[in-house]
Amino acid sequence: MTGISLQFELRDEEARRRLQEMLDRMDNRRPFLEAVGDRLVRAASDSFRNERAPDGTPWTPLAARTIQNRIRKGQVPLTILRSNTRIGSSLAGSINRVATNDEVRVGSPVAYAAIHQLGGTIRKPARQAKIYRLKDANGTVGLRFVKRETANHVTDVTIPAHSITIPARPFLGVSATDRAAIIEDAEDWLTR
Repeated sequence: MTGISLQFELRDEEARRRLQEMLDRMDNRRPFLEAVGDRLVRAASDSFRNERAPDGTPWTPLAARTIQNRIRKGQVPLTILRSNTRIGSSLAGSINRVATNDEVRVGSPVAYAAIHQLGGTIRKPARQAKIYRLKDANGTVGLRFVKRETANHVTDVTIPAHSITIPARPFLGVSATDRAAIIEDAEDWLTR
């Protein structure tokens, strides 16, 4: 997975010992690990829907500027990390799992998944760009930007260097409820 994949280690020694004993008794562990992966994919889906980290911590709300930009673009202004266009969201829909006989990995191949999970700052260097506007018959250049195809006036501009800070909004993780359910699933799996 290119975007993000997290590893979790069960540190509770008793739970770890019990889980390992159960796993040792299974020859074909892949179906069980696929079920664990499916559980964690559903948990990630819940994180997106509830806009909360797996531990229940609410995500940082959107900045007022982000909400204003979305409204201006005709998008749904308040959803965080979910579809805000008619096309849909590639991050929320990209969570998947890969299971083998020995492990399950849950993550997203989307390149920007890690920065949303962990947070961070993106530094954008200064760059050259063109802005497209309309000039009226009097030679007055309008203030509104237009598409290149409809413009009759082009201005070269320098966009200064700037940074964008994205707060962490964890969507992958194993909650205490998930841990207990995974142990219960393992016990059920072994008694079938």
